[in-house]
Amino acid sequence: MTEPAISPPEVPTDSTSAPERASQRGAAPVVHLLEIVQTVLTALILAFVFRAFFIEAFIIPTGSMAPGLLGEHTAAVCPECGWAYDFGPSDAARGRGGAFTPPDALRCPNCQRSNDVLRERALPVSGDRILVQKWPHLLGGLLGLKRWDVIVFRDPADPYTNYIKRLIGLPGEAVEIVDGDVYINGEIARKPRYVQSALWSIVFDQAHIPVAADDEDGPHAWRTTGPPQPDGEGWLDLNRRVIRYAANDEVERSLVFEPHASAWYLRDVCGYNGDSTGEPVGDVRLSAILVPGASRGRVTFCIVRDGNRFTATVDSGGEMTLTRSPEGRAGDSQRIGLARIRPLTAGRPLHVELEHADYRVALVIDGVERIATDDAQYAPDLSAARGRVRTAPPRLSIASAGMPIELRGLRIERDVHYRSGGRAMLRAGPGDALPLGGGEYFVLGDNSPASHDSREWARVGPHLQRRAEAGEYRLGTVPEDQIVGRAIFVYLPGVMPLSASGAWRIPDLGRVRFVR
Repeated sequence: MTEPAISPPEVPTDSTSAPERASQRGAAPVVHLLEIVQTVLTALILAFVFRAFFIEAFIIPTGSMAPGLLGEHTAAVCPECGWAYDFGPSDAARGRGGAFTPPDALRCPNCQRSNDVLRERALPVSGDRILVQKWPHLLGGLLGLKRWDVIVFRDPADPYTNYIKRLIGLPGEAVEIVDGDVYINGEIARKPRYVQSALWSIVFDQAHIPVAADDEDGPHAWRTTGPPQPDGEGWLDLNRRVIRYAANDEVERSLVFEPHASAWYLRDVCGYNGDSTGEPVGDVRLSAILVPGASRGRVTFCIVRDGNRFTATVDSGGEMTLTRSPEGRAGDSQRIGLARIRPLTAGRPLHVELEHADYRVALVIDGVERIATDDAQYAPDLSAARGRVRTAPPRLSIASAGMPIELRGLRIERDVHYRSGGRAMLRAGPGDALPLGGGEYFVLGDNSPASHDSREWARVGPHLQRRAEAGEYRLGTVPEDQIVGRAIFVYLPGVMPLSASGAWRIPDLGRVRFVR
């Protein structure tokens, strides 16, 4: 006979004595405990191997990558406009431990009001927790490090400290920062759209107008230009969340962004720090949800920067144009491009964005880029940019001719502005390009005014001292073997306190996201 594939369980017989059976029952829990210990140890070993070679978790301590990635901070809601933002500890208190001390100047990034009252009830929130992918970048190719990646690396001055910054320069390149922009080998370095979308930060949101603008005659961010507006027509409700244009003629009237409340608009200021450099920024985005009325006409969005006027026009028939002209000389306009969408329908919203970023102007409709400049139509003059001292930010406006409209979700945003001056700027400034050798990288923090990065490192740690003496390491660079990996995911954003003592905490799960 053949044996069965599965043997039946053994049946105890009277041949086994009672003491022996008791001994076997006592040994079973011991064996079971050993199996549990073995399983736990195996899991721990696998976890340590996974941490060492694949993915490791880090907590961000400072705000050098704010507002996208946050170190220790406090969540705040501006009492003037209701804008929610985060601010970090003062420079004097950072790294000293003890109580959270807000910065001396606390300024809302939306309405630019000073909010000293928030300093008195600041409750600290811990930094974002991120996951860092460790070794795949060593393979190069598609998995290798790319410009604009966010990376974690060892501090060149301290082997026991890890930094997180944005990768700007790669081996073999020359890096130069001019007027807030990055130049590589003398050419402007433009950000991919997925990176650019993560780097826009708020300048003004019409849905969060300050309390002081509630009265019809109170200060607000917009003024009208053009022929006189008849009663009940033209641009209306400038101090409301929804701005309207009503007209029975085809005369073009403009709405110009000209806030009276503060001189800090469209400048390099960050709510995380309070006051920053205050330098005028050059890269901006003007956007709104446009709800057309029944009449025929056109709407234009306009950005004026450095003597160039960029005008995007959308008419009721669905024709869109983007033009460039010297300021004050509309007759010399150059058409950048022409595109079409389906004709506008009364009451059907259209999301319109006009953006200037890295010397590229684009018109985006409903999330799709329709028209954009190329280098032949618009490119920077690096020599002129090196000598430029910007004294005023771009000017923004919206105009309508004959088309009744509503503007909802009207917003102005700015791009990151990489500081290229100041006493701490030691390298890669205008006319001082830093050439990178093999295995050398250059990094910057998104919170440029408050980031200690490749621009200003002045000390070499013991782990790099011998290499520096041998000429194998240069200040301002990150050696390839000091890179821990690429930041890929915020798995646990700042943990929020629920009481003044901070005893109860919950994660801010609404900000779990991939790192861009």
